[in-house]
Amino acid sequence: MTETSVNDSGIIKIIEEKYSKDTVLLIATAKNNVPSVRCVDTFYYDGSFWIVTNLNCNYVKEVQYNEHVMISDAGHNRFWCKAFITGHPLDDKNKSIREIFMKVFHHWYKEVNNEKLNSVCYIKVTPYKGYIHKDKLGYSFNIDDDSVTISDITHHIDVKLEPFW
Repeated sequence: MTETSVNDSGIIKIIEEKYSKDTVLLIATAKNNVPSVRCVDTFYYDGSFWIVTNLNCNYVKEVQYNEHVMISDAGHNRFWCKAFITGHPLDDKNKSIREIFMKVFHHWYKEVNNEKLNSVCYIKVTPYKGYIHKDKLGYSFNIDDDSVTISDITHHIDVKLEPFW
């Protein structure tokens, strides 16, 4: 087991490698101590996961009620985060991130998101702690404390299976 800082650990690079592209992940929210989980299309950019959605979705209402959410790939990688609705895609403050959305989601963004609707919005989901793995190493991190614990993984998590056919 090794203790190190966020920058020295390389976790940001690992997160970027895994999630900077168009990726379907799970977001868990809670309202009145009742959890909900659903799939969202997202990408990681500049320290946060980004989602384009609609203010009328239940999970958006839950984010407005409780900013604490969890992002996961339904495997062992998980991130405790704070979620913030940054506003409509055409708001001036979203101009630069909208360009990133258009690049990452270039195959479907314009077809799926009707920006003429006032209810379309971006959500910025910023991890403050979590767990990610790569190459048989597990990284448990706390960004707020600038701490990362790196440990060997001895179970199946990183097993690379070769096709048998």
